[in-house]
Amino acid sequence: MAGIDVLCSDKTGTLTLNKLTVDKSLVEVFAKDVDKDTVLLYGARASRVENQDAIDAFIVGMLSDPKEARAGINEIHFLPFNPVEKPTPITFTDTSGNWHRIRKGAPEQIIEIFNLKEDVSKRAHSIIDKFSECGLRSLAVAQQTIPEKTKESPGGP
Repeated sequence: MAGIDVLCSDKTGTLTLNKLTVDKSLVEVFAKDVDKDTVLLYGARASRVENQDAIDAFIVGMLSDPKEARAGINEIHFLPFNPVEKPTPITFTDTSGNWHRIRKGAPEQIIEIFNLKEDVSKRAHSIIDKFSECGLRSLAVAQQTIPEKTKESPGGP
């Protein structure tokens, strides 16, 4: 005989279909002069376009053409997701030769890596908690410039 206290079900299809989705209306933007489409593009840039895992596939799939993820950039360094480093970074140059880095990963880790201001961190944690209460998983994307123009540089704020 067995008993059960909590039954968790998969209402989104993530477990049954191995397919994630993004509700674009729920994308929160923290940076000035950046829109939701740019956030999705940044997320796709920090994803491996070929040999995609489930998260990379759904993010790149949000673009009208997967080639947009690498359009207009020259990839310098890409580190695929691993459970130790966790956030997935890509370092690249744009058409003007400026260096940038984008990281995609767990919001808590992105908040820590970029040492966000307390008010921004509180706002982010509030949104993460609100999404969690609805059974949603959060993913953060952050972009920075790299004035030193080296892949080892910690980059700008």
